[in-house]
Amino acid sequence: MTTNGFSQISTASLNGVVKDPTGAAIPNATVTLRNLDTNVARTAVSNGDGLYAIVSILPGRYTLEASANGFGAQKIASFTLAVGQTATYDFALSVGVQNTVVTVQGAAPQLDVTSSNLGTVMATKQVNDLPLNGRNFTQLLQLTPGVVPINTGQSNGNGGGFAGPATVQGSSFTFPAINGQTNRSNFYFTDGLMNYGSLLSTYAVPPIIDAIQEFKIVSHTDDASTGSVLGGVVNVVSKSGTNSLHGALWEYIRNNAFDAQEDFTSVPAFRQNQFGVAGGGPVFFPKLYNGKNKTFFYGAYQGLRYTRQNDTGILVPTAAQLAGDESSFGSQIYNPFSTTPDPAHPGEYLRQPFQGNQIPSNLIDQRMVAWAQFVFPQAGAKNPVNGDNAIDPTPVAQTQNEWTARIDQTIGSNSSAWFRYSEIHSTTTQSGGVPGLVTSTTTPGTNWGGSFVYTFNPSLIVQVEAGHTNVQHNGETRWGKSIAGIFSQVGFSSDFAGNFNANNGGNLLPSPGISGYANGGESVQNQPKVTDSTQVSGTVTKIIGDHELHIGGGYISNSFATPIGYASLGFFAEQTGDPEDFTTSPGDPLSSFILNVPNQANRRNVNETTRPGGVLSGYVQDTWKALPKLTLNIGLRYDVTLIPAYGTNATIGENGGIETGDMDLDNGTYILQKVPPPCSVRGHAPCIPGDGTLPAHVVVDPRGKIAHNDYDNFGPRLGFAYRYDDKTVVRGGFGIVYDNWAAVSQMAQNIEGSWPDIGQLINNSLNIPSTTSATPNATAQDPFAGSTAGLFPAATPFQQVQWFYDPHIKNAYSEQWTLGVERQLSTSTTVGLNYVGSVGRRNDVGGYYNTALTPGPGDAQSRALYPYIAPTFYDRSIGSSSYHAAQFMLNRRMSNGLSYQVAYTWSKSMNVGGDGWFGVEGTVPQDPYNVAGFGSYAVSGTDLRNVLSVNTLYEIPVGKGRQFSTGNHLFDYALGNWQFNNIFTARSGQVYTPDTSTDVANTGNGFTYETLDVVGNPNKSKRTPAEWFNTAAYATPQNYTYGSAGRNSLRSNGFWNLDTSVFRQFPIHDNLTFEFRAEAFNIFNHPVFAPPDANINDATYGSVVWSNYPTGTVSTSRELQFAGRITF
Repeated sequence: MTTNGFSQISTASLNGVVKDPTGAAIPNATVTLRNLDTNVARTAVSNGDGLYAIVSILPGRYTLEASANGFGAQKIASFTLAVGQTATYDFALSVGVQNTVVTVQGAAPQLDVTSSNLGTVMATKQVNDLPLNGRNFTQLLQLTPGVVPINTGQSNGNGGGFAGPATVQGSSFTFPAINGQTNRSNFYFTDGLMNYGSLLSTYAVPPIIDAIQEFKIVSHTDDASTGSVLGGVVNVVSKSGTNSLHGALWEYIRNNAFDAQEDFTSVPAFRQNQFGVAGGGPVFFPKLYNGKNKTFFYGAYQGLRYTRQNDTGILVPTAAQLAGDESSFGSQIYNPFSTTPDPAHPGEYLRQPFQGNQIPSNLIDQRMVAWAQFVFPQAGAKNPVNGDNAIDPTPVAQTQNEWTARIDQTIGSNSSAWFRYSEIHSTTTQSGGVPGLVTSTTTPGTNWGGSFVYTFNPSLIVQVEAGHTNVQHNGETRWGKSIAGIFSQVGFSSDFAGNFNANNGGNLLPSPGISGYANGGESVQNQPKVTDSTQVSGTVTKIIGDHELHIGGGYISNSFATPIGYASLGFFAEQTGDPEDFTTSPGDPLSSFILNVPNQANRRNVNETTRPGGVLSGYVQDTWKALPKLTLNIGLRYDVTLIPAYGTNATIGENGGIETGDMDLDNGTYILQKVPPPCSVRGHAPCIPGDGTLPAHVVVDPRGKIAHNDYDNFGPRLGFAYRYDDKTVVRGGFGIVYDNWAAVSQMAQNIEGSWPDIGQLINNSLNIPSTTSATPNATAQDPFAGSTAGLFPAATPFQQVQWFYDPHIKNAYSEQWTLGVERQLSTSTTVGLNYVGSVGRRNDVGGYYNTALTPGPGDAQSRALYPYIAPTFYDRSIGSSSYHAAQFMLNRRMSNGLSYQVAYTWSKSMNVGGDGWFGVEGTVPQDPYNVAGFGSYAVSGTDLRNVLSVNTLYEIPVGKGRQFSTGNHLFDYALGNWQFNNIFTARSGQVYTPDTSTDVANTGNGFTYETLDVVGNPNKSKRTPAEWFNTAAYATPQNYTYGSAGRNSLRSNGFWNLDTSVFRQFPIHDNLTFEFRAEAFNIFNHPVFAPPDANINDATYGSVVWSNYPTGTVSTSRELQFAGRITF
C-alpha cells in the first residue's frame, strides 16, 4: 500500500500481508525495513487483516524482516527499492521461537502488483554510466516506452533559447512528447517538489548527474495524487548521504580533434570541459555531534567551460542583387508599384513584370541597400549543395557553475525530514544570426525545498512539503559596431525602432527579415521572473482494514515579470509576385526588400508582469485490496488553474502594463481589463483616444482581468492490478486528466501591449492590394505610421494584430486508458506488454482567426466573420487528438555485472489543428472555421510509428573478485575492471508539410498556413541533399483555393544512432578508485538527413540544408569524449 502525495513520486512504498502456515492473518506482527547504507530502520505493525504498509521510503538498498509472538522471524536479504515503486511482499511465518530468523535469498519483489501506472525507472548506475552528451539527464527519457524525442514546442533542441533551461551548448537535450501528448504537457519534479519552468513547460534547474540517485517517468496513472498534465511526470531523486563518506571528482573533456566532420561543414575549433566534485556521509563534528544513523549530508558542484569557433554557412544578398539584377531568380518578378485593379475581374489585381527581372535603379531604395550592406557580409562563391554564399564565424562561448546540497534527518522513531538547495548560473554568447551581431544570455536559477513525515501510529501518517523555484533569463542581442550612422541613414522612425524602455529609451536596429536569407536584429529581454513559483502541499494516509485512504492537496503559485524590447520586419515573396497567378510567379523576398515593400512588422516595447496565479489541487485515493490477488485503485482528483491576471498596479501608465485588453471573437467585442484616462489627459499611451469615450464594441470586464478560470476539472481514476501468480500481474486503468500548466503562463502575458497601449504592435498583412490602396503604402522606416499616431494608439482596437486568446478558453483534457501484462523472468528481469490509448479534447488551436469565411477574390476583410476586425492570432480550445500504442519493455536490473533495458513502441498519434500553442508549435489549420478540413486532421507532428531503444551496461567478468580469473595477478589486473555501455536508438522518420508562405486563398491570413497542391508523385527514386523529395510533385494552389497536400503528409527518412562508452577502473586503495572513460556519440558517424525545406517560396525548397537545419542533418557527426574520475 502506498502513501501518495506530491512527494510520493520521489519515494517508494512497501506493503503486504503477514500470514501463518494455514494462510490465516497474523495481527500485530512487527515488520522492520532497514536501510543498509544508513542503518535507519522503519517499523510497521500488521492490522487485524494481517496487512502492513511502510510508506515514504527513500530509494535505496534494504532488508525486510517480519516477526510475531509464537512465530519464527523471516527476513528478506538485500534488495533495492526504486523511486515511485510500490513493492509487495507477503510473509508466511512458521510456528516457532521468535528469535529464530529464516533468511530468504533472491526474494526481492520486482513486480508492482498494486497499481496500473505506466512508468520506467532509470537507476543510479544507468544515470551515472550510460554515455550522455553534455551530461544532461533528459537524454535518458527517450529510453522509456511511449516517449518521442521530437520537439514542436518553443524550447529549442538544445534546451536553451528564450526562457528555456540552462543546458550545455551543442549537447543532446530531449524535450519529449509522452504517450501522444504535446511537448509542453509534462511536469518536472526533483525530490517530489516542482522543478518546473512554467513559461515553456520544461525543467527549471538541471540536476547534476552525479547528484542523481535515480529518476522515473510516470504516465497514464490510476493514482489521483498525480495530475495537472496530460503527458508524463518526470521525477528526479537526489542522492542522500550514508553512514560512510563517499563521493567522486571528475573532468570530462571534448575538443574538435576528437570529432568527425559534418556532411556539409568543416569541424570548427572546439573546447569543452565539464568538471566537478560530489560527496556525502554522516554529519560529524568531533566532540560535538555524531550524526551516524540519523543525520546525513550530500553535496555536489559542477562547472562547464565551452568555446566553439563556428563556420556556419549563411545566404546573403549579392552585390548584383542589391543593384537590381534578379535574373538569377527562377521565376518572373513583378513591380508592386504598378498594381492596378483588374477591370475584367473585380476584386483582382494586375501588375507589370520587370523585364528580364531587372529592377530599374530609380525604384531601388538606396536606404535599404545601405542597410543590407551594414547587416550582411560580402557574398562569396555559392555552395552547390545548399546555396549558401557566406560564412558566419561568430564563436559560441559558455560558462556554467551549479551546485546542490542536501541534508536528511531522522527525528526519533516516528518522524523524518530533509531539505535540499540547488543553484545554477549560466552565461552564453553566440551569433545573433549574422557576423558581428552577438547574443549574450545569462540564466541564473534556484530550486529548493524540503519534506517532513510524521507517523502518528502504524495506520496514520502525515506528510507535508514546501519548495520554491526561481529562474531568470537575461538576454541581449547587440551589434559590435555603432548603429547610430546606419539608423540615421536608413531613416528609422523612433516610433518604430526607438524609445525602448528595456534599452533605457534608446534605439535598437531591427531585423530585416528577408525570407530565405540570414537575418538578425537587436533585442533586449531581461526576466527577473521567467519562473517564480512556490509549492506547499500535504498528504494524510489512513489504513482502515483492507483499504488505504489518501487525502491530499496543495497549491503551486506562479508569476512572471520581464522588460522586453525589439523591432523586426518581414519581407516576403507575395509583394513582387503575380497577383493573378502566384502558382507560376510567387515573387521574390529580396526584391521586396530593395523595393522597400515589407509584408510584416513587429515592435515590442513592454514591461510584462502577471499577478500571482497557479494551480490548486486536491484528491482522494483508495487503494483497496479487494481480494488476495486483486487490488483496486479508485480515486478522484480536482484541479483548478488560477490563470495569472496580466499586469500589476505598479505598471499603470507603462507600455506593456496592466491597461490592456483582449479580443473576444465569439461575439466581436474587445475587452479591457483596466481603463486608462483619455489621451488628452495622460499625453501618451496607454490611453483612450479622444475624450475617453470607449469605441463601439469595446467593453470593460468588471473583474479587472481577462481570462475566466475553468472550474470543471474533475478527474476520476480507476485501476486494477491482478496477480495471476507470483510472477505474473495483469493491470489496467482509466483516468481523466487535465492540462493545468501547459502554456498558461505564456498565454497570460500574450496580450501585453495591446490597445489602448502601443507596447506590442504586429502587422502581418502590410502592402496587400485592397480597394483602399492597390499600391504599397507602408515602408520599413515606419511601418505602423498609418495605424498609430506617434505616442498614441489607433482610434479603435480592431485593426491590431496580437496574440489574443478566447477569454473563456478551457483546459485541455484527456481520457486515458491502459491494459497490460508483466512477467517476472528472474529475480532481476521482467518483461511487459501494454496497450496504451487516449483521446484528447479541448486542445489548443492557434494561428489566425477572423479571416475571410471562404476563399475568393476581393477584399478579404469584407468577407470576415466580423468585417470591422482585422484577422489576428487567436487561440481557442476546440482541438482534439487520439493516440493508440503497443508498448513493450524488457528490463534487467544490474545483476552479475549486466543490466539492460529494451523499449519498443508501435503507435499512431493524430490530432486536429496543430501540435501545441499559439499557431507556432507545429502547423495550423488551413481553414480556421473548419479545423479538421482540408487535410488538417492528420498525424501529429510528433507521430513516430516505430521507436526502439536499447541500453546496456556490462562489466567484463574477468579479474580479481570476478566470475573468471586467470590465476595470474598481472593478467587479472590487465584484463579486469573493464566496463562497456551502450545506448542504441532507432525510430521512424519525422513528418513535415509542403506549404507556401503566400495567402493564395486570399482569406487575409498573414501567417504561413496553406499547403500545396499535389500534382505528381513526391517520391524520388534517388534522393539528393539538394532535392530530398520530388519538388515537381507539388505546386502552389490555384488562386482562391486551399491546397490539397494535407498537413504532415510527408515523412523524412528514419533515424538510428549508437552511443557507446568504455570504462577502465584502476583500484588505488580500499574504496579509492581512478576510472578512465572513453565515450563516443554516434560512433559509426551515421548521418540522418533532416526534414527538408518544404516551403515552395524558399530558395532552399526541397533541400535538407536550410535555415532550420544548417548542417542538413538531425544527427551530429561522431563526437568523442574522454573523462577521468576518482571515486571514494
